[in-house]
Amino acid sequence: MKRFKTFYNIYNIEKRFVATILIILALFVSLLGRVFYLQIINGKKLQMLAAEEWLRSLPLSSKRGEIIDANGVSLATTITTYDVYVRARNVTKPVELTNALCEKLNLSYDKTYTKVTNTSFSEILIKMQVDEAIAKSLTEYDGVYLSQNVARVYPYSNLATQVLGYCTIDNIGQAGLEAYYDKYLKGVDGKSLTQTNAQGKEIENSLGYYIPSVPGATLNTTLDAQMQSILERELLSAYNEHKALGVSGIILDAETGGIKAMSCLPNFDLNNIPRNDIAALQQKSKNSTVVDVYEPGSTFKLITLAAALNEGLVSEDSEFFCGGRITVDGETIKCWKTTGHGHQTLVEAFKNSCNCVFVNLALRLGIKKYYEYLNLFGLGEKTGVDIFSESSGIVMPKEQVRTVDLARIGFGHAVAVTMLQMANVYAKITTGYNTTPHLMESINTETETLYKINPSKHKIKLKEETISTINAMLANNVNSEGNYTFISGYDVGGKTGTAQKYAENGQIATGKYISSFIGTYPAANPKYVMIICVNEPSNGVYYGGVVAKPIGQKVFSEIFKVKSIAPTDSSQLENAPSIKMPNLIGLPIAEASAILKSMGLDCMFDGEGEYVINQLPSEKTLLYLGEIVYLITN
Repeated sequence: MKRFKTFYNIYNIEKRFVATILIILALFVSLLGRVFYLQIINGKKLQMLAAEEWLRSLPLSSKRGEIIDANGVSLATTITTYDVYVRARNVTKPVELTNALCEKLNLSYDKTYTKVTNTSFSEILIKMQVDEAIAKSLTEYDGVYLSQNVARVYPYSNLATQVLGYCTIDNIGQAGLEAYYDKYLKGVDGKSLTQTNAQGKEIENSLGYYIPSVPGATLNTTLDAQMQSILERELLSAYNEHKALGVSGIILDAETGGIKAMSCLPNFDLNNIPRNDIAALQQKSKNSTVVDVYEPGSTFKLITLAAALNEGLVSEDSEFFCGGRITVDGETIKCWKTTGHGHQTLVEAFKNSCNCVFVNLALRLGIKKYYEYLNLFGLGEKTGVDIFSESSGIVMPKEQVRTVDLARIGFGHAVAVTMLQMANVYAKITTGYNTTPHLMESINTETETLYKINPSKHKIKLKEETISTINAMLANNVNSEGNYTFISGYDVGGKTGTAQKYAENGQIATGKYISSFIGTYPAANPKYVMIICVNEPSNGVYYGGVVAKPIGQKVFSEIFKVKSIAPTDSSQLENAPSIKMPNLIGLPIAEASAILKSMGLDCMFDGEGEYVINQLPSEKTLLYLGEIVYLITN
């Protein structure tokens, strides 16, 4: 029994010893696990939390990438500014500091003093993007700290407003290219860190830490600042002359799809953004060339013409008769010239922009075939341009189209497009290739190219004969026989359009029109396509040939000069305009008409009045023999 008890006691001791050892081991393993978790798994997070207790950080804004035009001209850049902060716990003279801040930064005293004395925060932002000289003058006061920032600057103020877009005060892209390519332009912010004690005061002679920012990438665009400037200057002149609701224009590289110029008026100075009126800012920021849709009118006739020629349904010499109206499905469709154009060839009908002939061509094609060409040219689809909020236009579903609808579509009604779509369609038809319109050429950092556009051209199903015929007819449209009346010596083609606008109730808005012109150069093999639209001209005349065409004429002329583009045929420079337009305002229409005819000029009247109250072109304008003058009589 004694032995058993002894054995039992020894057993219990050993058991307790083992248990103790196991407990110690378990605690040790647990401790090791905790150390492993704290040091290895959660170490970085804890280090950051600890750093936050004894380090105070201020942001270092990254330099936003530049936006560059095709010739290396900077369209958007950044300058160094400073954000001013105050650490109230370090302020020794709050009243003096408040006065200095208010005086130099134009701030209110009460709000500033509250910030300067508020010790519940480690630091408080006083003002962002302060000029360097002013910001550094404030550092003589205890408690003032600066954080390097950047401010966006646009060297050409209101040039390409809707295309470039703008940024928030925090340098985040908010519109245009600034927003579309923001993730590449914005870069990565850095930090400036300072050691502080438990009360949040900076430790004297302590170490400072600096995490540098990474600059954003450079955005190289297809824009040409010279072309953009010329386009905007002429658009502004027309905007004022015609008292229009708005004017817009695009110059497209027909070979590559690169957008050389794109503008909408009215616009605003990108260095002075009207942020106090959000509705006006949003309206003026909208790029109407890709967002808004409109009924194109006669410029759309090129699509009908191309389809009919390509299908072999007509030739240049095909003859037609226009009596001023045509009946389709019991509905009467009028030609814009209500007295009719009479007998005419296809070439003449295109130049006359005869509605009746293009109704005829659309009906010959039929709904199925016509829609094949609408699809071929990309109508009803987005172009894929690198701009936010692009519209796809409006094309009736094929299964819902009646014969009378097809007739109207044939001359540019009952269909809606964007300006960029129409420019792109003209590029496709006149070159025979499909390209995607774009603004970005490449995106580059300091060390590498992130993206580079390699324009791809895809041949579309148009016969070479169709293309050459169309280009010749576009040239014939704007030029008189034997003379380059559009721009002497240069082979330019084009088509004008005039379309009525619709009210919100779907009814035609009385007296409201969109006047347009689409030009090509060189007409025989286009390099450039230009489109001009004037929204609601209100100076008496609204015809595209009178309102929009002269804008295109001036823009092309200036581009030829600035770019040193030589004349196509210098011998034709002798055929310069030589007839000086007289002043006919106030004269009876019969007398005014007689004067013009005696000078070798033709005329058209707008209105039913007895006297001329306005005229286009204006007095002393040089004209060609046979040019049309418009006289307003009401």
